[in-house]
Amino acid sequence: MNNYQLVVQALDHIEAELKSPLSVTALSRRTGYSLYHFIRLFQAITGITPGDYIARRKITEAAKDLKRWPERSFQDIALDYHFNDYETFTRAFKRLLHTTPTQVRNKRNNPLLPLLHRLHEQDLLHLPVVQGTPPQIVKLDEITLKGPIVNVIADYSVISEAWSQLFTRVPSLHGRRLPERYYQVGYWADDFENSGVSFICACELYPQPEISGRRQYAVTQTSYRHSASEQAQLSADFPMYTLPAATYLKFIHKGLSKDVSYTYKYIYETWLPKSEYRLSLPYEFEYYGEQYLGPDDKNSISEIYVPLELV
Repeated sequence: MNNYQLVVQALDHIEAELKSPLSVTALSRRTGYSLYHFIRLFQAITGITPGDYIARRKITEAAKDLKRWPERSFQDIALDYHFNDYETFTRAFKRLLHTTPTQVRNKRNNPLLPLLHRLHEQDLLHLPVVQGTPPQIVKLDEITLKGPIVNVIADYSVISEAWSQLFTRVPSLHGRRLPERYYQVGYWADDFENSGVSFICACELYPQPEISGRRQYAVTQTSYRHSASEQAQLSADFPMYTLPAATYLKFIHKGLSKDVSYTYKYIYETWLPKSEYRLSLPYEFEYYGEQYLGPDDKNSISEIYVPLELV
């Protein structure tokens, strides 16, 4: 058995025992390693210490239960995951999720909580690639985009259809930058778990003059939206969006486009929770520059931008 398989077995055991007393010492004994070597091995492969992984998995599932079972008391859910008392549970909740059980149940919190879903073997195999390039902090001016928008709840194939729509009309997009610059923006509402995530597949435009001397900032879409009549003057095809000037963390995704979910999982579930940053606006975007060689090229590189603020 290699080290990856050993850690996968440990992950399986953690999942099976989330609602039982579970210690790192007991896990190390199951692997046959000393406590010191097990902690080092687990962290080297997952990017997280085993103690932090167990705590975050328990809190993640508890947070889901708070929403799933609104009739159950906080105390009962805390006891389900073997927290000694409600106060201990609340302290762990605040430390790991930067919010409270009450706010989660009442949905008075950032919709993207730093939850940790279980790691699988494929996640572990992609981590070395994802961790290869540290993120950079960058400041970007407003970005003006135009393209189709689709809503995704379960069927991600609609995103490919949106890209096809865009590519057939790119030559007719007035005011586009040359050579063309392509983006995919994902944004979500507070109830995104029910309403899904919206994606804009877009081409960048040169900054547009303001019509009627104003633009309305729509927080829910993270964009400036022209009125219907103003939009008609600009284009009869796709809507236009302007991402606000902001500070971003720029991550690199290298490889097949279908594997980008592993990069996002690392960003939101491993890197950000351990950092001093949190998401500042409810959107993210990918930029496909000169290094992007196509969705099926393993050497293809795209850039992921996440708007941030200090915790």
